[in-house]
Amino acid sequence: MPCIRAAALIALVTLTSGCAARSQPASPVPVEIPVAPAQRTAEAQAAGNAAPGGVVLVWGSVGDGAPRTWHLAEGGAVIREEPGIVVATRRGEWRWETREEQVATSACEMGLGEMREPGEGTATRAALVLRGKGERQEVISPPDGDESNEIHHTAALIGSVGPYLFIEERTYTDLCGAHGFEGAGFVAWDAERRAAVDLLAEVRGVTALQSAAEALLDDGEDGAEAAGQERDAPELVQIAPAYDERGALRLTAQLARSACYACSDGAWSSYSRSAVVPVERTPARLAAWASTPPDVRAFLERTPGVRLGGWSQAGQEE
Repeated sequence: MPCIRAAALIALVTLTSGCAARSQPASPVPVEIPVAPAQRTAEAQAAGNAAPGGVVLVWGSVGDGAPRTWHLAEGGAVIREEPGIVVATRRGEWRWETREEQVATSACEMGLGEMREPGEGTATRAALVLRGKGERQEVISPPDGDESNEIHHTAALIGSVGPYLFIEERTYTDLCGAHGFEGAGFVAWDAERRAAVDLLAEVRGVTALQSAAEALLDDGEDGAEAAGQERDAPELVQIAPAYDERGALRLTAQLARSACYACSDGAWSSYSRSAVVPVERTPARLAAWASTPPDVRAFLERTPGVRLGGWSQAGQEE
C-alpha cells in the first residue's frame, strides 16, 4: 500500500543525546455549543424515496460529542442521521471503521545486563466498508513492532473533502533508550479510486508556506535556542480541511523542522517544532468540492452548533 507510514515520517527526528524529557502538550478542549434538534419535515419524509445520487451526506460533531452523519434532501432537510462517519461515492456509501489490534514487541537490554520484558503493543486498523455489500477498502494497516519494547499507534480521520479523506497517524515507540518518542504521519485517501494519493506533492506555493511557517517558528524560539544556528526550511508534513459555520472550505498546512527532544513542541513529533498556516491555493484535485452546496448551507443554518467534518454526494463528477 502506498500510504505514508508514521514510522517513515519520523525522518524529522534528530536524535540528540542528553536532552531532558518533556511532557507533551494537552489537546485543546472543544467548546460545546448548544445545538437545535435536526428537523425532519414532511418534505424530507418524501425525499427519503429519492434516488441515492440526489442525497448529500454531511458528517461532523456537536461540542465534544462523537461524530455523526446526516443524510440531506433538497433544501437541507434531514432524511435521517446515524452515528459514525459515512462518505458517498459513485459506487455507494462507505462507512469509516477502526479497530485496535495487538502488536508483538521485543525484550530489550537496559544496560549493565539488565533486561526489560516485552511491553505493550497496540495499533489501529482503519477501513472503509461499502454499505449493503461488505466490500472493504483497507486504508490504514497496523505497523510492525520491529524492535520496539513498547509501541502505540493510532489513526484518526481529521476531515474530508468529497471522497478525499485526511488521516493523521501517530506512533509512540520505546526502544529502551533514555526515553520513548512519538512521530506522526499523514495519509490522503481517495475513496472513489480506493487508493492513497500524494496530496502534499500537489500543494502549490510551498515556498510561501515555508516562509510563513518559518516566521512563526523563529518568533516562538528564545534567543539562546536560536543563536548561531542555521536551520533548514520547515517541511510540509500535512494539510487539513476545516469548514466555517456556513460550510465554506478552508485548508491549513502544517510544516515542521527538526529540534532536540527538550526543544520540541510535540505537535508533530518528539523531535520537531511545527507551525500551522493557511493554504491560499486549493489543490486542483479538490477544486470540484471547494464550493459548498446550498443544501449543506441550509442544513447548517437550521442546525447550529454542528462542527462540519466533511460532505459528499454520490455521482458528483470532479
